[in-house]
Amino acid sequence: MNKRLKLSLLALFVVSIFIHSSGCWNQTNTGPKLQDFKPGTLTIRGDGVEDQVSYTMDQLMEMAEATVEECYSTLNNVGTKKYYVGKGIKLSYLLQKAGIREDAQSIKIIGSDGYTAVFTRQQLEQKRYYYPRLMEGSEEEAREVPAILAWEYMEGEQDLSKARSGKLCLLLGQSTLNNVVVPAYVKDIVLIEISVAEAGQWDMVSANPASGMVDPGQDIVLSHPEMDSVKIYYTMDGSTPDEKSLIYNPGTSYYKPELNRPITIEQDVIIKAIAIGFGKENSPVAVYEYDVME
Repeated sequence: MNKRLKLSLLALFVVSIFIHSSGCWNQTNTGPKLQDFKPGTLTIRGDGVEDQVSYTMDQLMEMAEATVEECYSTLNNVGTKKYYVGKGIKLSYLLQKAGIREDAQSIKIIGSDGYTAVFTRQQLEQKRYYYPRLMEGSEEEAREVPAILAWEYMEGEQDLSKARSGKLCLLLGQSTLNNVVVPAYVKDIVLIEISVAEAGQWDMVSANPASGMVDPGQDIVLSHPEMDSVKIYYTMDGSTPDEKSLIYNPGTSYYKPELNRPITIEQDVIIKAIAIGFGKENSPVAVYEYDVME
């Protein structure tokens, strides 16, 4: 293999890694036969809606009563902060128009390439915000924004006039400054599936070593069976962790894993941890108590 070919292969590998880290992770690789769905047409179906409906892009753009332009603050799977702008239709409006049932639990948003983001209903209906001072780590001036299916958008902008036409893309706000949302930004959306099946719950976070006596300077490693699909939030002050707490795994197994560092303890401590991610309910809170030997 000559040097030029080696460099080309290396470049392709780096680009593929970057795409995965800055965009969506594929939460599921199985699903409907997408060749059955016409490009440029959105279909909403499933046992969680009254009727299957389909809309062309032109039909969506004619729904002026639910069309909005918004700014979005975002965090990707390795902690990169960015802004987006977008113009499109409110997702909640479309789901109501399709006759979403009261007992609907799970919502899948699927791109033409099979790329899928899965949400619990609560995750899409909870209040989400645009944080204009995200880069400063401040919640000041936060403003509630709706989830939209955008036909105009632009990454890295806060100026609404910079949005440009593109294939239908999901944009949604953050629940907190630490809320990772970019992996949910599915592009070229062709299908939304709504189900009454229970979404399930993420498994509990594990710790190694588990609770007990440890030496000063002991490293505590937190883990989860689906580490790349969740973020582990933890506390060391006795409080209950949530999305405003410290993130244990800002990196992923495939990109910047070195960001995921053990917790070093020098004194008695209680570590509480929770796994949070789209598609399932938050895990139970795991509690680990450590007594440091003198």
